[in-house]
Amino acid sequence: MEVKNVDPAKVFYHSEETTLNGVHGVANREIDKMYDEAKKMGLEEVAPLQFTYFGFSPETSFTLEIAMVVAEEKPYKGQYKFKDMDEFKCASTIHNGSINKIGETYEKFMPELVKSGNKMTDQIREVYLKFIDLDSPENVTEIQVGVN
Repeated sequence: MEVKNVDPAKVFYHSEETTLNGVHGVANREIDKMYDEAKKMGLEEVAPLQFTYFGFSPETSFTLEIAMVVAEEKPYKGQYKFKDMDEFKCASTIHNGSINKIGETYEKFMPELVKSGNKMTDQIREVYLKFIDLDSPENVTEIQVGVN
């Protein structure tokens, strides 16, 4: 576990309320369309795609943001939005392998985080450093849990 500050960033994103079981469906429905819109505008992606979970709970709904980190905002009228993400203090760890097994990494990481004495915020990010497909053993995902 590493505690660090993530730099502010400009993002092009989609946001909606969902549940843990709904995340995959939202991703399948929105990511390709979002990349198509970004390509039409000539947006330059400058960091890996990330999912941000606000108010995450495995039992209830929460807000999911799927975000492309981009070099700059461009004029756009459509279903996606731009925003500036603030600097983010977090505790982070790396998950290697299938996205479908990321829960195993959370199960190891969260008790370590609690034991460290850091107070969690309501924000969790997953940064897809290397993504092949959902089940690839070559995937590399950074889990970032907001801390005060």
